[in-house]
Amino acid sequence: MQIFHKCSAFLTLIVASVFVLFTTHALAAARPVAVEICAACHGLSEDAPPSIGPNLWGVGGRKAGSTEYQYSPAMKEFGATWDANTLQRFIMKPLDLVPGTKMAYPGQPDADVAKSIADYLVAGAESSLAASKMQSSSNDAGKSAVLPTTAPARDAFVQEYCVVCHNTQLKTADLVLEGQTTAEPGTNAELWEKAARRVAAREMPPPLAPKHPSSDASQAFADSLIVELDRAAKALPHAGPSLVRRLNRTEYGNAVRDLLGVEFPFEGELPVDSVSGGFDNIGDALSFTPVLLESYLKVGRKVSELAVGISDPSPVAEQFPATKAQMQWIGDGAPFGTRGGIVVRHYFPREGDYEFRVFLNETDLTPIEGVRLFQTKVRVRPGLHTFVATFPSQFADHEGPVPASGGAAGPGLGGPLDILGSAWNPTLLLFLDGKELTDFKVGGYSAAEASFVIQGGGPPRVARVEVDGPYDAGPVTTTASREQIFVCYPEKAAEEAGCAKEVLQTIVRRAFRRDVGSEDIKPFLATYQQMRSEYGFDGAIAAAIRGVLISPDFLFRLEFDPTNAEPGQIYRVSDFELASRLSFFLWSSIPDLALLDAARDGELRSEAGLERQVRRMLADSRADALVNNFAAQWLGLREVPQAQPDPTAYPQFDQALRDAFEQETLLFVRSIMRENRSVLEVVNGDYTYLNERLALNYDIPGVKGPALRRVEFPVDSPRSGVLGQGGILMVTSHANKTTPILRGVWVLRNLLNAPPPPPPAGVPPLNVEPAQDGRVLTTREQVERHRADPVCSTCHSRIDPWGFALESYDVLGRLRTEDEGGPIDTSGVLPNGRQFAGPVGLRDTMLAQADVFVAATVSRMMSFALGRPVSGWDQAEVRNIVRQAEPEDYRFVDLVLGIVNSTPFNYREASKQ
Repeated sequence: MQIFHKCSAFLTLIVASVFVLFTTHALAAARPVAVEICAACHGLSEDAPPSIGPNLWGVGGRKAGSTEYQYSPAMKEFGATWDANTLQRFIMKPLDLVPGTKMAYPGQPDADVAKSIADYLVAGAESSLAASKMQSSSNDAGKSAVLPTTAPARDAFVQEYCVVCHNTQLKTADLVLEGQTTAEPGTNAELWEKAARRVAAREMPPPLAPKHPSSDASQAFADSLIVELDRAAKALPHAGPSLVRRLNRTEYGNAVRDLLGVEFPFEGELPVDSVSGGFDNIGDALSFTPVLLESYLKVGRKVSELAVGISDPSPVAEQFPATKAQMQWIGDGAPFGTRGGIVVRHYFPREGDYEFRVFLNETDLTPIEGVRLFQTKVRVRPGLHTFVATFPSQFADHEGPVPASGGAAGPGLGGPLDILGSAWNPTLLLFLDGKELTDFKVGGYSAAEASFVIQGGGPPRVARVEVDGPYDAGPVTTTASREQIFVCYPEKAAEEAGCAKEVLQTIVRRAFRRDVGSEDIKPFLATYQQMRSEYGFDGAIAAAIRGVLISPDFLFRLEFDPTNAEPGQIYRVSDFELASRLSFFLWSSIPDLALLDAARDGELRSEAGLERQVRRMLADSRADALVNNFAAQWLGLREVPQAQPDPTAYPQFDQALRDAFEQETLLFVRSIMRENRSVLEVVNGDYTYLNERLALNYDIPGVKGPALRRVEFPVDSPRSGVLGQGGILMVTSHANKTTPILRGVWVLRNLLNAPPPPPPAGVPPLNVEPAQDGRVLTTREQVERHRADPVCSTCHSRIDPWGFALESYDVLGRLRTEDEGGPIDTSGVLPNGRQFAGPVGLRDTMLAQADVFVAATVSRMMSFALGRPVSGWDQAEVRNIVRQAEPEDYRFVDLVLGIVNSTPFNYREASKQ
């Protein structure tokens, strides 16, 4: 072994000597140019901090007091990865390689001088790196058994492999490790959690770094750091601050629904909430503006009057546009055997006659017909009702001489001529609460028009529905919302004051999410008393409810420090605050009476009592909010309605396919949650939900009809999990082609909770210039040409392998083997050296590090539950939840219980102000 060490040292000396001899001639030209052009921004002395980019001290010179030629790590990287021609171009015109920057250059060298410097850098880098690797190999051989598992060894690891970039001068990625110690990493958990994660994934040091530790050393460094971080978190738990949070639009609508029994179309009344960290319930992003306050005032008035039943009886017309696909059964309350149309759930404030008007899409009509509508008038009792306008799925006979005339509502069936000369004669059906009201015959094209298939051909479509009323309004009668509000009703004047107090106390308790006293309801009783003489008992109660709906205790989730709490002290939240956290997490709404009573009785203080409430709430239909609200944002499904594939490249895409994409993933995730399955099935679930339209898109036989149903996949199917579902693949593509970059970023951000940094300004688009043989480049080849630039390669080494694995899917999620006429290569190599190919290889790679995926899922769910980003200080708690859920294969309910029992969910940090 000693002989080996001496030989390595001797070879190192020889290589260094060759490097010195080679560079002697180049120094004369390199030194003055480097000083003239580079020193101003990049520094040419060991102590000179650069103002831009790396410190290039020692380029073409000696370190003070030494005969050794210095060669900075940054230039080793440049010289080792860029050829001389590229370096020459960089030296002569740096902005070509750094787009978007603005620098003033004191001068530029001519081509000969630039070429001399470039040759010097390339050769010098090769010699220097060879010597460095030999020295590193020699050192590793002598101390291979020494792993960085102690603080001194970890500090040495950081100094050797990390500080070269993450120092006070370069501040690469805004991360400084110089001067930091790993002795007590818990005092700076945010920093060391990030370092441990990146080193464990072998993403750091980056591929172009001058030195790399062994895999064992990297893993030992990360594992020992995590042990220390977990130990520190156990000794000093972290709760995090609890911000004052406004109810977002979804939470407000659900809260009003559960408080007053009124469903109201808030989408058109309240502004869209800002999104932060992927969710729209993050406290920092929920601002409160004068415009929003005005909206709350308007909505509060409407809702309170609707709920009590005292709204203005004057007729009002409301419009509801049809948004679902019109060529198949739309579900959502439409009868089986129907096609297209619209389902309207509407709250009718008063008993009366209401007109229902159904407008057909104008483009489906012949040029001389104009707008066609059908209407009927019906007596409706107050309350929530469901109105449906649709067509029978079989709208004409199957045989006859007239050809079919297809369109946006599906293919025409053709049929015999009737006495009106129509090619087909579809029927419009109207239903109210599941009972058929009436039907209308819709005249079609004439035989001649159908034969020539004029513009706008095909079966008719519903464009919108209008509900107009009430006419001949009746008196206020009992409704579900009135029964929920009026827990008592006075029979005589002497009973009104006591009953009003009881009604308001019940409402305020639920609205404020806690027990309330006389001081809490005093302002609302005052409103009632002020309005009683003018508006009567019901009107005064409505006015008081309006005040409740704009109260800060309702609009904001307020949590208060104990009077004796020290600034920064960690303390358990109150039982009512915990109940509120629980209900907004699982239901996106306020606690029900059972949960408030459990908080009042102290049931939530025990783990068993808390678990009983969690399981009860997850079994409730309101827990669908975890799918429609949390999962839809976690997986990016809210982008599906806006995605629009290029109709030229993908003419088969239509609204029916878009609807099926969205519902497929929602039903899939709902099955995992409702059936308490392993969250690993998000990646490897061997089933999905298909209808005939979706199955045809995926080329899966044996699925007939418009209803979505569960379909099992064979072993090793590429369709397993959400990454084989069209909605996810569509929103991670461009309109006319796939992009491995978007798909790779989606995997890192949404599934692994490790988003890459945003691209720097001025990054050029992919180079689509043909290859040297004149053929069109595949998408992969374009990406690889882009990532060849060292400026881009570090991030793309993390992103691209995940995206390459999904290239076997096109924009609509259909399997393919070619792209631009060339074979698709789905292979990839992660920074940690793991190789895989295709969707199955991607799935297996993620399952091989199942704890990483589950920890990412827990982090995302915890962020949604807490209404704040999960930081490095929370990661010890995340790991604890993952470890506890592992024996039962990471079942969904176990993860929810882990979050609900966690320190951040049960505790908060006292304000430091």
